[in-house]
Amino acid sequence: MTLLLTDDDVTQLLSMSDCMKELEAVYTDMGRGMTFNAPRRDSFLMTSRSDAYFSFKTMEGGSERLKVMAQRVNCDLVSHPIIDGNRRRVKIPAAPGGRYVGLTLLYSTKNLELLAIMNDGQIQRMRVAGTTGVGVRKLARKNSKKAALIGTGWQAGAAALALAEARRLTKISVFSTNRTHREEFATTTSRRLGIDVIPTESAKEAVKDCDIVAAATNSHTPVIGHGLVEKGMHLTSVRRFEFDEASWRKADLLYFSAPPGNNGFSHYASETWEKSQHESDVNSEVLLEERMFKRFKSKTYMLSDLLVGKAPGRTSEDQITMMNKNWGLGIEFAAVGKRVYELAVKNNMGKEIPSTQFSQTSHP
Repeated sequence: MTLLLTDDDVTQLLSMSDCMKELEAVYTDMGRGMTFNAPRRDSFLMTSRSDAYFSFKTMEGGSERLKVMAQRVNCDLVSHPIIDGNRRRVKIPAAPGGRYVGLTLLYSTKNLELLAIMNDGQIQRMRVAGTTGVGVRKLARKNSKKAALIGTGWQAGAAALALAEARRLTKISVFSTNRTHREEFATTTSRRLGIDVIPTESAKEAVKDCDIVAAATNSHTPVIGHGLVEKGMHLTSVRRFEFDEASWRKADLLYFSAPPGNNGFSHYASETWEKSQHESDVNSEVLLEERMFKRFKSKTYMLSDLLVGKAPGRTSEDQITMMNKNWGLGIEFAAVGKRVYELAVKNNMGKEIPSTQFSQTSHP
């Protein structure tokens, strides 16, 4: 049988503890050469809207140990509005009912069965935060008690869960440019985690005297400058430009979760679109990332290599470590998706469809 699982199902089934456990294991598999990841592919089309373009994104990955292959598929309308003085990348819920379209397909490598079709929204935010959480667990000082979180949106909520899972925190200071958002976020997150979550008036105030500094925003410009980075901190970000380039220079050790330029293909429907103001969103990230790898090659490592002892970890309390959760990898969806599937089967959740609906007798 093939299971259909909604975001609500995934939310009920998947804890951050389970998520981080599965991600650490599959990244260890990656370090041992037991996984496969296809480069992410992005295709773009112009639309009748002047403020948005169509984006189709896919990524695949599999694990020999888990005996699964996953494909993540997104259909999006993407805009780049100016919000609070910064350009943001914003997806528009244009599907019927004001909804988004994102799916994770999970296949068995033993018998080819399509095991599950899942909405990917909750898996997406959990696997991003969970990967950065693995980095915090392996790189932040063991006695870290205070964290700063820049951003109070959808992804930041999961980031707070990962920070609290990775270290026994007593306080998280949060900042975003929207006062109402950060105050509501602080109240909700404090209640959920059972620790002090304090809204602050600036990034500077949030970061001061913290052991861990995390950014989880959709900003296209730096939200944390090098002047705020202190000895001993662990820095973590979802987007590579959330810290300014001087912060990268200041860090003693740099780590990435995916190889540089893991976006292998970007396709545009027309030359006119390719020259438009938004087409550089993906390609500029690739170029910046490759430049960072070259410029800081002597101190740059992969998370997967760290987990299998091929890369150095923190060796002193004063070192500044930084990890960037750059391009997503298919193995993240394979590992987290497999765990969600197992829990769904155990708890009799999801809607069952005969898997023969997704196979055929004719030769493909």
